[in-house]
Amino acid sequence: MKASETKNLNWFQKQIVSFERSRFGAMAALLTAQSCFGSIAAMYSLKTESYVLLAICANITMASNGAFIAQVSAKWCLILFYLSVIVNLGILIMNFFIQ
Repeated sequence: MKASETKNLNWFQKQIVSFERSRFGAMAALLTAQSCFGSIAAMYSLKTESYVLLAICANITMASNGAFIAQVSAKWCLILFYLSVIVNLGILIMNFFIQ
């Protein structure tokens, strides 16, 4: 897409265009970042022995990883990535209050 064509796009659509422009580099970076973030949330879930939160964390992180590896559409890759980040952040916050 040309710069003039991206003026009328919203933030998420611009993310999709940017992701498609450098799909494999962005995919590797996002996969690594959200896997590390998910493992941190999983570590704190294990530390507080909240196995339900651990299962939620593992499932959402693996769903996002699976979407990247299966090379689904850019829209779904980004939706699952952002969902994974938000859910894992919520799990981290809950684990800090559980202690």
